[in-house]
Parts: sequence; C-alpha cells; structure tokens
Amino acid sequence: MHLGVILNRVFRTKGNPLFDYVESHSDVIDKLYFILPIEDLSDASEVKQNYYYDVVKSFVHVLEKHNIHPYIIPYQKLGELGDELELSHILVAKDIMSYHKESYDFRHVKLAFQKHEIEVIGQRVNHYFHPSTTFNKQKQPYQVFTSFYKENRGKLSHTPRNNYQFKQLSQYAEKGSNQSELQLNTNNDMEKSARKSWTSFLSDDISNYDKLIEDVSLDFVSGLSTYLAYGLLDIREVINDLLEGYESNEKNYEAYIREVMFREFYYILMTQYPETATKSFSKKYRSMQWSYNKSHFKAWQEGETGYPIIDAAMKKLKHTGYMHNRLRLVVSQFLTKNLFIDWSWGEDYFRKYLIDYDNASNVHGWQWSASTGTDAVPYFRMFNPMRQSERFDAQGHFIRSQLSVMKDVSNKYIHDPTKNKDKLKENFNIEIGKDYPEKIVDHKESRDHVMSKFKQF
Repeated sequence: MHLGVILNRVFRTKGNPLFDYVESHSDVIDKLYFILPIEDLSDASEVKQNYYYDVVKSFVHVLEKHNIHPYIIPYQKLGELGDELELSHILVAKDIMSYHKESYDFRHVKLAFQKHEIEVIGQRVNHYFHPSTTFNKQKQPYQVFTSFYKENRGKLSHTPRNNYQFKQLSQYAEKGSNQSELQLNTNNDMEKSARKSWTSFLSDDISNYDKLIEDVSLDFVSGLSTYLAYGLLDIREVINDLLEGYESNEKNYEAYIREVMFREFYYILMTQYPETATKSFSKKYRSMQWSYNKSHFKAWQEGETGYPIIDAAMKKLKHTGYMHNRLRLVVSQFLTKNLFIDWSWGEDYFRKYLIDYDNASNVHGWQWSASTGTDAVPYFRMFNPMRQSERFDAQGHFIRSQLSVMKDVSNKYIHDPTKNKDKLKENFNIEIGKDYPEKIVDHKESRDHVMSKFKQF
C-alpha cells in the first residue's frame, strides 16, 4: 500500500486517529506520505485567515520536532500529488464539518480521488458518535434534540488513549516539502495552548458555566468550539475529562455535556440530510418568499441597524472573528425575523467571519432562528432586540465596548436610541440618523409581517 494521509483540520499530535491507523496498519504500508493541503480562504476575513494559517504553521512546527515533514500543497493540487507519488490509498477524516469550502468535505474529496483511481479510507476523527449508532428504532436519525439526548447520553463513556509512537511514525514516513506559499516561521504550539486553556476552564470556569453563558461581553465561554473546529483537541479526550470531573459540579457539567451533544446532534443530521446546508430542513418552508433587501443586509453586516446590541455584536464579529453564542441567536433572529432575510445569507456571512465556523452547527443554528429547521423555535416566538439587550447587557458594558459613540450614554437610554433620540441629543450631543443610525425597521411592524408570512403555511 502506498498511503497518503491528509492531515488538514486534525491539527493535533495527541489523540489523533489518523496516526493511530498508520501505526496499526504498518505491516501493509509500503510507502507513507503525510500531506497537509492548504485551504483557499480568499473569501474569508483576514482574522479568520490568520488564525487558520497560525494553526497550520504551529502544527507543522510540532510535527518537525518529531521528525515528520509533511507535503504542504494547495488543495487543488491534491490529485496531481497523488499521481506523482503513485498513491494507492488515501486516509482522510470523514467527519469534519469546519472546512471553509464544501468541496473539501469527505464525500467530494472521495469522488475526486476515485477519478485518479486512488482508494479512499475514511476515519472518524472529530466527532464522538458514528451516526448510525444513534438512530431510533426505525433506523432513522432523531429529529428532536431532547429525544436524541435522552437516548444517547448514556452512551458516553471513558475511551482509552491512543498509544502510537512518533519515533516509529517518522521512520515509516517519506520526507515531504513545502510546495505552498505559506511561510513556516513560528515557534508556537497552539495545540498545547488549547489544552492548557481547556484544563483551566475545567478547573475553574465550568463551575460558573450557568452564568458565563449569559455574559455577552466574553469572546467565548470555553473556547472548545474553536479547538474542535481545527482539531486541536480530541473529542474523546474532552468527553473523558467531562466524565471524570462530573461529580464535582453535576449541574454545570451536565449543562456543558448537553451543549457538546448538540454538536453531535447537528453533525448527524447533516450527514443524513446534506441538502439542508442550503435548503430549509422543513420542506414546507422551501417556498418561503424571503426578502432579499441588500441595503438591509449590508446594514446588518456593518452593524448599522440602529439596534445597539445587534450592531455591537456584528462589529465585534467583523474585527475579532468571535461572537458569544447568545449574541449569535439574537443577531440571527434579527436578520431572519426582523429583516425577514433568507437565513442562508447570514449563514454564509458567518462562514466567512467566524473563527470557530462549523457547517452543521452553523446551518442548524441559523435554521433554528429562522424557524425552518429541525426542532426549531416556533415562528411566533420572536426575540425583541431591546429586551434581549436589557436582559443580557443590562449595564451596557458590551455595547459601549464596541460602539464608541455610546461610551457616555446612560443605561436608561442606551438600549433604544431611536426611542430616546431627543434625550441623546440633549444630554449627550448624539444626533440619531447622523452620529448613530435610526432603526432600519420597527420591531412591532416586522413581527406582524413575520406572523402573516408564516401563517400562510
């Protein structure tokens, strides 16, 4: 066997099933090549590009310390390299949902290699469950999270660690070269940093998890979504840690495990219904006549809607690549309900900006907000942006951190500047419509519009 191992988005040296597969099949491998194809992120934000490249460079740095030198190439040259190396087989992750482009997904890569007559071996590396092991009695995936959770929560158990040796792997592997434009100049170990951050969260912050999930000033609560999106941590290691610490604070540990299970739930649904990446999960809403108002969409993108909590969240996303989960719910409902814009527009925008982007979680999160997805929020339950602002940023700290024009505005007026425009002009010399935008839509009017549209179905 002439085996090529694709390492993209499995950027870890510990708990890596790809390395484990190689060692356990060493007796049938004649030639071994580690390959790191670089994604095309030309349409992604600069902060997302930089994070991805930093992780890649860090991973290569650590691999080279173990005397492993991968072939580093652009994704589009994978087939060409396979022919050049005369590969008979390719080993690749089959469960990653965080690639920047759909064409990098397992099913597309498999078809591409088959055209080169290279056999593809898929390996589960970034999710805990194999989809079919979670199905209901009718051998169908659960479409309601509570049912999925109750049936599969008990299947979480402690998993033994992989015990492959890099000394042996480096002896098998051929030495590759950097054929990309990426400059490999770093001494960072981002896998080590991720593990340190995760350990710190478990030793301290998880005990306050119920409070942290409502603190919108945070970039993130634990950072796990980013670590999993880049394969910096092994999901089995994460589950082991959660089970081991469970008795120290059952309430918060269980709440956190529930969120990890949501990730698995959405992943499984996406494997069974891949068309929902671009189409409503609920078929009856596929003919919905959304608004495609480009000026409204641009105002939402730029954080110029006249709703401070929305604008602050969108500006932070654009500059940092991060957005607290609570704010993701608020801004996605605002786009799909208040502006009544197609959820897929917002989903694609998040793909370009979110550092922790995961297709399954992002798509189903957006469809939840749009009321078109599985187990989605009922269409008549629509967030009021001002009430969300008053509840989750009562003191206005987050708004002020992102909107400099609001830095001196009191809590009494900061959540609804349009309503209080006379007071803002009089007390803070802020002119609504000039210094800060007036609301682009009225919440009550937009709610009435949403109700009338959904009631047609």
